[in-house]
Amino acid sequence: MKKGFTLIEVLVASVILTLGIVAVLGLFLQSYKLMTSSFRFETAQRVLNYFEMVHPIPVPDQVTDDPQKDDLLNISEEKAEDLAEDLELELSHSDREDLAGYSVERVVDEIEDEEIERNGGLYTVRTTVRWGGDNFGGEKESMTVVKLWWKDQAGNPGSQK
Repeated sequence: MKKGFTLIEVLVASVILTLGIVAVLGLFLQSYKLMTSSFRFETAQRVLNYFEMVHPIPVPDQVTDDPQKDDLLNISEEKAEDLAEDLELELSHSDREDLAGYSVERVVDEIEDEEIERNGGLYTVRTTVRWGGDNFGGEKESMTVVKLWWKDQAGNPGSQK
């Protein structure tokens, strides 16, 4: 009686081993995508924190009569590197590379005067962090934080909600 494996047995074992390796590589790829996405979101959170330190939401008596056009509430798009520079942060080369491609802006939602009166001077302030596109080889992504900001129309001091 001959000992050993037949050619069919070796081929079946090779196919099973190949399928197992392909499945494991697929899991590694999914894990890499999840880690990259998580890292980018974490960086977006850091950029948002930098922005809030450089441009805190003002108290109502600092804002003009029209919050929808006020420069303290409506901040045009800024690059994350510029925010870090404004904060005088000492960033390593890799930190600078991580921040490249991130930008952030804040706007007050446009609403009608009647709506403002009806809700007692409550405004929606949106801060949006964007990243992706050319710097990341894919689509642009964003994260938006919504805050409610109140300015009493009667001139009484308001507050942030």
